[in-house]
Amino acid sequence: MILIISAVLTLFISMLYCYVAGGSLNESIAYRIYDTVHNPEEKVIHSHYSHMSYAQRKAVLEQIVIENKNLKGIFYIKDGKYVYSDRDTSINKTVVTDLANKVDEFKNNAVYFYINKKDIYGSPAFIYMFKFGSGYYQMIFYKEAISIPESLFSVKIVSDIDHDILSGKQDIGVRLAHSKLHGVGISVITGITLKHFAYVYLVAFVIVTVLMLLLFAFIERVVSRQNNFNIDIRAGLKNNEFIPYYQGIYSVEKEKFVGAELLCRWNYKGEKILTPASFINILEDSGKINAVTLGLLNQLARDKALFDAINPDMYFSVNITINMLLDNAFVESVIQFIDTNPQLDGCLTFELTERDKRFDYISEVKQAMCLLHSHGIRWALDDFGTGYSNLLTMHKLPIDIIKVDRMFISSKNDIISCDILTKIVDLLDTWKLPIIMEGVETEAELSKVKHLSIDLVQGFYFSKPMAVKEFTHYLRS
Repeated sequence: MILIISAVLTLFISMLYCYVAGGSLNESIAYRIYDTVHNPEEKVIHSHYSHMSYAQRKAVLEQIVIENKNLKGIFYIKDGKYVYSDRDTSINKTVVTDLANKVDEFKNNAVYFYINKKDIYGSPAFIYMFKFGSGYYQMIFYKEAISIPESLFSVKIVSDIDHDILSGKQDIGVRLAHSKLHGVGISVITGITLKHFAYVYLVAFVIVTVLMLLLFAFIERVVSRQNNFNIDIRAGLKNNEFIPYYQGIYSVEKEKFVGAELLCRWNYKGEKILTPASFINILEDSGKINAVTLGLLNQLARDKALFDAINPDMYFSVNITINMLLDNAFVESVIQFIDTNPQLDGCLTFELTERDKRFDYISEVKQAMCLLHSHGIRWALDDFGTGYSNLLTMHKLPIDIIKVDRMFISSKNDIISCDILTKIVDLLDTWKLPIIMEGVETEAELSKVKHLSIDLVQGFYFSKPMAVKEFTHYLRS
């Protein structure tokens, strides 16, 4: 299977590479030739803007040749004779017969490319002629001016006038790109032979196959790890490895802890404590979060006696998702739990996260919340101001407490968030809803809370999440 996928993918990649790389080479050669020929041509024409003697014109042509390493010489031809050049002011030499015939044959064309085995200097050259006035300018270039670099691709340069191949190979294989240099009168055609394409394909196939093997090995490892993780989660549920950690909720007015949020930790195989970031999404996606939450509630019921010895009026909040509320079996299990644990009557708060995207199911969610509300559960809206719900949605639900996200109190957002937080507090005051300010970590942030007369605070400034024994000891101290 991997080899078949690699073969198909390699074919696509090889074709794409050939078209892109071949087109790039074609464009590079075409630009180089155009620049090589067109620049001196423009300078020659420009020299006629002012009246000059033959001697002055010879000096101009000589300078053009000196500046262009590909150029051997420039001649002016009229009436079948060389008139002057970059070397002579008066040549008066008859043009060779075959060249004269070519000039006569293409006398109506402004440009013409032509390879002459023996130019006026007696050596192979690339000759470019363009009509000017009643005669022609002939620029003789070294053959290297239109040479083709060695590469995987086959390139040929063709005259647009008589379709002669001026440079390159006759067989270019599959055509990849064709650049027609209208101002110069030639075309650059690039292709690739089957032999060279096979070479590209073979190299690409090896690379793609290796990458595919690595990718499949990585996917298999991730899937295996995921499967093992799911097995570990089932074992963790069976062995009660998911345990509650408590983070205190502090009353500024009463100067004591009045509640605690129950947070999940995984005592993984009894070896290390994992935070929710490493497993909570898997629990939610697999549906195991329901069982874990019920397990935490049962452990809270057992821990309640420890808290009663310190402050029997403390309340405890637990995170609940929209998916849980849409699961009738879970809601019924919670009601059964409440009925069998009267010690928790009136001291449970469920926190509904505002980041949940399923607030569209507002009527079903409200029905489940009202049902649990009738069994003594209070409702808090978590992460207020950062998620998907809006004020209208919040107003429709039986919300008792608002938990405002720490982004509104953080010093990082001080310029913008302080004014927003003031408006949030004013709004919630009109609805007579108590506020819990989350994430208070510094004295400066606590000062802002006090300035806004917010009573309930949660954050590392007062308490980090702790296991039950550590937390109860912390409360006593």
